[in-house]
Amino acid sequence: MAMTPHVQPALWPDFEHTGPGTLAGRYLRSFWQPVYLSASLARGRAKPLKVFGEQFTIYRGEDGVARVVADRCLHRGTVLWTGTVEGTAIRCLYHGWKYNAGGQCVERPAERATPGHLQIRTYPTREWAGLVFCYLGEGEAPELPVLDTLSGDGELFVTAPMRPFNYFSQLENGLDEVHFNFVHRISRFAAQGMNAEIPQLACEETEYGLSRTSTRSGVVRRNHFLMPNANSAILFGAIRLVWRTPIDDHSHYSFTVDYFEGTAEQKRQWKAEQEKQFALIAEAQPAAQVAAAILRGELTLDDVVDHPDLLSVQDGVALKGQGVIANRQTEVLGQSDHQIVRMRRLWVEDMAAIAEGRPRRQWKWPRRLEMTTGLKQAETA
Repeated sequence: MAMTPHVQPALWPDFEHTGPGTLAGRYLRSFWQPVYLSASLARGRAKPLKVFGEQFTIYRGEDGVARVVADRCLHRGTVLWTGTVEGTAIRCLYHGWKYNAGGQCVERPAERATPGHLQIRTYPTREWAGLVFCYLGEGEAPELPVLDTLSGDGELFVTAPMRPFNYFSQLENGLDEVHFNFVHRISRFAAQGMNAEIPQLACEETEYGLSRTSTRSGVVRRNHFLMPNANSAILFGAIRLVWRTPIDDHSHYSFTVDYFEGTAEQKRQWKAEQEKQFALIAEAQPAAQVAAAILRGELTLDDVVDHPDLLSVQDGVALKGQGVIANRQTEVLGQSDHQIVRMRRLWVEDMAAIAEGRPRRQWKWPRRLEMTTGLKQAETA
């Protein structure tokens, strides 16, 4: 593995800003992105949706289909998510203008006629693995990549915690195996040998991104980075696939799908344990608030080892400690950053293609991913 003692700042463009017109924003919009939890969008309801620094309206029609459309009515600019869903259409609260599933205005109750050219923008949506995906890019949407790895008869548990710092820091953290040894020195990982020694790292480029390994005492942990913003690994007995979707430049959602296979009783127990843990987290002080108190010097990590969302607290301290937006122009990188550097270079190549008006690389997700836990003892759910 090549040593990278220092990387010149010019190698790293602006990964962090993803609003309209930004290079990274244009790049991420050229992929399907998860934007909402399916279970949180009730039939016949509209909700506000903010991703990539833009506001949208998301609603589920009476036909059960999730749709993403523009945020405001064409008439006087009132936000559409305060309106009502009628069949597959949405009607504005203010003066009743109604837009069909294709975005065309089909009713203006106070006007004599409804011109056929009045139309709001709509965006392709799909649902898979408990998430609503949306394509916000230009041109025709590509095929939504799905994994057979998560499409069996196993049990799904889907969450979308909000993190109050830039998405790219969390994305890189998912490729940082060494941080387990320090950030998570007291954690569920400790009892399983994850942070017993500094791992040996390797990765190879694939048609979907990077296949990554970390070896501890001869035991190999294999996981994957899927371009442009997803990680997959085995954690606590389940396969985890997680996307980092920017809300804006200062916050993001971690759309997380955990998938567990086993007997009917094992799946029931696993699901019950996830729900119990989620309930404890919901009742506790939010991890972001605890991490902020630690960063202010009011607490230490040793003071909060019993927090039910300790892993998020620990990561929050480390990642927001870099700054809400990390300064990658002053870093001194080393051998342990090898996988992060490889990922950044894939991004650099794709972003350069977009900036120069060339086709970017077409990444192809596999139907299945082969993963290993890399733990010395069996994981428990």
